[in-house]
Amino acid sequence: MKSESMCFMKNQRHILSFPALWVALAALFVGLPAAHAIDPDLPYSSQSTGLDGPLTFRSIPVDGRQAHGFAYDAERKQTVMFGGYSPGYLADTWVLDSAGRDWVKKNPANSPIGRYGHKMAYDSVRKVVVLFGGYRDANLDETWTWDGSNWTKLNPANSPGGRYYHSLAFDEARGKLILYGGNAAGSGGSETWSWDGVNWTKLAPAASPGNQNGQDMVYDAVRQKIVMFTPNRQTWTWDGVNWANVSPLVQPSGRDNLRMAYDQIRQRTVLFAGAGSNETWLWDGSAWTQASPVNIPGGRDFHALAYDSQRQSVILYGGRIYNVDAYASDTWFWNGTDWALTSDKVQTFDISGRPDGIFHYTTIDVPPAITVRFKRNSLNTPVRWLARGDVTIRGSVDVSGGFGANSLDLGTVAPGGPGGFDGGRGGIRYDQSSSFSGTPGQGPGGGKAGSNIGEYGSDGDYAGSNGYGNPFIQPLEGGSGGGGGGSNNGSNGGNGGGGGGAILIDSSRDISVTGAIYADGGDYQYSGASYGGRGSGGAILLRADRISGGGKLEAVGATRGSPNGRIRLEAFFRLFTGDVLPVSVNSNPIAGPELTQLPVLTVTRVANIIVPQPPGGNQLAPDVVFNSTSPLNIVVTAQNVPDGSPIRLRLTTKDGIVTSGPVFLTGGSASFNLTVPSGIGSIQAFADFRTGN
Repeated sequence: MKSESMCFMKNQRHILSFPALWVALAALFVGLPAAHAIDPDLPYSSQSTGLDGPLTFRSIPVDGRQAHGFAYDAERKQTVMFGGYSPGYLADTWVLDSAGRDWVKKNPANSPIGRYGHKMAYDSVRKVVVLFGGYRDANLDETWTWDGSNWTKLNPANSPGGRYYHSLAFDEARGKLILYGGNAAGSGGSETWSWDGVNWTKLAPAASPGNQNGQDMVYDAVRQKIVMFTPNRQTWTWDGVNWANVSPLVQPSGRDNLRMAYDQIRQRTVLFAGAGSNETWLWDGSAWTQASPVNIPGGRDFHALAYDSQRQSVILYGGRIYNVDAYASDTWFWNGTDWALTSDKVQTFDISGRPDGIFHYTTIDVPPAITVRFKRNSLNTPVRWLARGDVTIRGSVDVSGGFGANSLDLGTVAPGGPGGFDGGRGGIRYDQSSSFSGTPGQGPGGGKAGSNIGEYGSDGDYAGSNGYGNPFIQPLEGGSGGGGGGSNNGSNGGNGGGGGGAILIDSSRDISVTGAIYADGGDYQYSGASYGGRGSGGAILLRADRISGGGKLEAVGATRGSPNGRIRLEAFFRLFTGDVLPVSVNSNPIAGPELTQLPVLTVTRVANIIVPQPPGGNQLAPDVVFNSTSPLNIVVTAQNVPDGSPIRLRLTTKDGIVTSGPVFLTGGSASFNLTVPSGIGSIQAFADFRTGN
């Protein structure tokens, strides 16, 4: 059995800094009998109480997209989205459910062909969504309607010519749909058309906004006019007969492919983004005002906006991240003063409120296109998802370690995944610190720091020749961080990557993985002075009656060839056919009391100073400050660890790694006396013991 605890301190002789941290411990249980049967045909129990209910995540379209059709269907009280580009022409229909939580894919019997640049608007007289135009290898001139369950192609006697990037809005006062401009042949870019539910009619207003594409327009219900904003920075209104250039004193800058929606409850037109912008502007019928939200979606164009009257919010979805070949899939709500992110491809699972990291679910479902990442708890425990019913991983679950990026603030390190260990910090440039040394990676196999000019940090370890993992993945713990690289005279050293985290997914029924589970180590940074070390892979442990699917399980180092973690599949029927890196160890389920009797080690005293619990773990604000050149007393206490277990200490400082022990646990406590080198570092405590049959 292995357990560990970690502590940082500060020795003021040389401004030695070790902020006090904890480290958790878990036990090794081998050969224990399976729990009592709750499944009628297979005997394994996950021990889940089901008190946390089902675990679900918000569903989103599989493809992010740009230039898609978007409209709020007031009759069905749902936002409708069709097609777009991702890359490739999309022909899928999605609706945002009545709760505004999940995107639901529809499967209509009839559907338009894939396209982008088309426009959609809701016809409140005929209670259908109308789609016109778009582009697919050529300009399209089709008219379609959506009735909540199916698309119908119409064949009007008259129709605008094929076009895309036009504008479409329903004129409530006149009961007609108005179309303007677009990328069209001839004079199509300056045409105004109306739709009465049967036919299109070309109008001949005395004034016109001119040739436009990439503009947008909406109906202002209070002023009973359509409002248009153009890429060349003009504001126009339509009164049912003519266009008028309003020319307000203040207005947004010119921009292509902006989007607008009319906020009915606040009686304002909302304009967001457009090429090169992430601004939010409001039009009150006579003046534009720039809003100042706290939360702001990223800059984009070719996105979509619609007003949801049931939730009294403007909804934003997708678009092209400006000047980047990437298609957004995020959904935001505007409440009149601020934007709120509702869903995106990456969704965060917060374990900070669960000190042991254990969750008791009925079922678990991670939908396609979703990547689940984690916010660690204060003790940095592994993630333990227990389920009474089926577990389905169709998206991705990611407990990987962090990247030792250049942008890390001074004193900040690349974090390990939950249950994994942090990377080391690159050495501070010599002309500012008078030292070349970085700090070692954390964890039992933490990489050695570079201590000389430009010296590389070493990779973290887990299951290698110098590692600490075992085939049973007990204790359940993650990988170790890479060491920080040495600095040079003018540049900081490279930061080490964080170790991959650790996750247990435990089901009394079946686990199906058609997506992926990742527990990879974080990559190193090259700073110009040196490379940091790579974090090692972490741990993935699956237990169930049956494990199936053709997805991916991965717990490797930051690059192939760097230290791997461990993967273990425990099930009566192991039907998984997907990729597994590294190769897993397989067995029937091994159930043990580790979920109810988690062992914990805590560093409680350093230099006769009581360590605050939980410690902050901030190298710039140490929890323990001392001034001593003599041997230092360090006290470690334990819970659920048998007396007589050997306890070892591992000191990591900017100058290297020092080990001490074993000291055998007596009365739940172990006391060490050792000299602590000056400089920033940490202390970790480990216990090895074995229990069970």
